[in-house]
Amino acid sequence: MTMNASRIAKGPSERANHRLLAISGAVGGVAGLSTALIVLQQPPGAAARPDLWSSPLPLWFAVLMALIWGVVIPVISWRWHRVVDEHERQAYRDGAVASFYTVGLGVPVWWFLWRGGVLPPLQVEWVYGALMATCGIVWMWRKYV
Repeated sequence: MTMNASRIAKGPSERANHRLLAISGAVGGVAGLSTALIVLQQPPGAAARPDLWSSPLPLWFAVLMALIWGVVIPVISWRWHRVVDEHERQAYRDGAVASFYTVGLGVPVWWFLWRGGVLPPLQVEWVYGALMATCGIVWMWRKYV
C-alpha cells in the first residue's frame, strides 16, 4: 500500500483520534510555553532566578491553567476514549496500570529513603514525570511493537 493509499484508507475514527492527540499536544505546548513566558517576566530587580517549577504565577494565570488542565484536557480525553479502537484502548490501559504501579510503589520507596536521609524530599515534578513517561512508553510499546 502506498503512502497516499494509506492516508485515504484512514477512517473517521482514526482521523478523530489523531486530531484529538494533536489538539491535546498543542494545548500542552501552549500551556508550557505560556507558563515559561509568564515566569520569565520577572519584575525589575527580582533577586531570585526564575524557576519554571516554583516561581509564583499571577492569580489569573494560575486559575486559567487550572481550568485548562482540570476541564479542557479531561473533555479532550473523554472524547479521545470514545473514538479509539480496542487495540489502542488496551495499550492505554496497560500504560495507565504501569504508571499506577510506578507511582504506587515508587513514591513510598522514595519517601522511606528520604526519611532515612538517603534521598532529598519527594518532588512532585519527578513523580509526575515518571507517571507520564511510564504511561507513554508502555502505550507506544503496546501499540506499535
